[in-house]
Amino acid sequence: MIVRPYEFMIARRFLVKGKLQTLIILTGIAFGVSVQFFLLSLIGGLQDDLIERTVGASPHIIVLPADVIPVQTWKPEKEIRETREPAITEKQEILSWQNYFQYLKNLSEIKAVSPIVEGQGFISKGDASYSIIVKGIDQAEGAKIYNLEKNLIFGRLDLTGNSILLSKTTAEKLQLTTGSRLFIQNQKGNGDLFVITGIFDLGSAAANSVVFTSLERARSFFRLNGISSIEAKVKKIFEAEKIATSIGREFNRIKIDSWQSRNRELLTALRSQSMSSSIIQILVVISISLAIAAVLGISAIQKSRQLGILKAMGVDNRGAALIFLLQGLILGFLGSVLGILIGYGMAYAFVQGRGMVTFDLKITWFNLISPVLIAILASALASLIPARRASKLSPIEVIRYG
Repeated sequence: MIVRPYEFMIARRFLVKGKLQTLIILTGIAFGVSVQFFLLSLIGGLQDDLIERTVGASPHIIVLPADVIPVQTWKPEKEIRETREPAITEKQEILSWQNYFQYLKNLSEIKAVSPIVEGQGFISKGDASYSIIVKGIDQAEGAKIYNLEKNLIFGRLDLTGNSILLSKTTAEKLQLTTGSRLFIQNQKGNGDLFVITGIFDLGSAAANSVVFTSLERARSFFRLNGISSIEAKVKKIFEAEKIATSIGREFNRIKIDSWQSRNRELLTALRSQSMSSSIIQILVVISISLAIAAVLGISAIQKSRQLGILKAMGVDNRGAALIFLLQGLILGFLGSVLGILIGYGMAYAFVQGRGMVTFDLKITWFNLISPVLIAILASALASLIPARRASKLSPIEVIRYG
């Protein structure tokens, strides 16, 4: 669509002449865009913070031993016997785990993968005994899964020999520091002395109940021949379930869990947040569109005489319609630029005076551009109503009766 210079000039002049109407529309568009921008940034930042706190320092995919369903090999003919066998028995180990580990390691979607040995442990201090989870990991890969380098607050990342990493919560409860020795027992009553080389904080009570040690040391501690599970972290967190399903189709002797299957309530909360954000955006867009259509519609009626004269001078129907369409586009563009500036101001004020709020706003190109495009498109669509009216004006009737 080619815009002729005089069409743009007339559209601009109409806007300048109706200063109050133009200012009202620009203010409405600007606040609408700023609200959308701020809301997208706020919801995005909140969702990223929730995900980081819940699954940021934890595995996204877990490979577990398959459940064993007991099969009855005999059938009583007349006698009814009571069986106390469980319907499903969980295996405690994956013995031939190297194939699964190598398969995950070769997947391009996987960021880190580590074999895991995990079990219940008890820290004895004086007459008291504290329950913990002892987890053996590959130091390099496990550190990536649990962000241990980032979450280590004291000491160093060292899991060689009898070294362990203890959580901040447990260390404070037992009044332990790096270099302290402590006695840990397993479920069978066997125990060993360990040395604390580092203290970490994963941000939640459940995660901070874990004690990390090396994979081989944990296997020796629990007397296991295999491993308990394989944990993996994916590059794109929301693709974990799809990747887990794909792995499950390749192997039938293991169970595959994803963080989505373990956090259904979190996913429901995230979807609710996104839905509420979308509803607010839709309402804002409708409000902007109605305001523009109403004001430009009134402008088309007020300027009927001028349009009639312009048509009598040679402006065709297309040109008359384009004048109002250009007004809508100009208003949408200028209002969007002003709205982004106001949105940045709101974001800055939020960050500076957020008080107890601990998450940051998520300011991305999508959050910046999408409200602008929506506002310009809404402005253009809203201007179609007065544009259509303008195109149908009869110059003779307008000049005669206008």
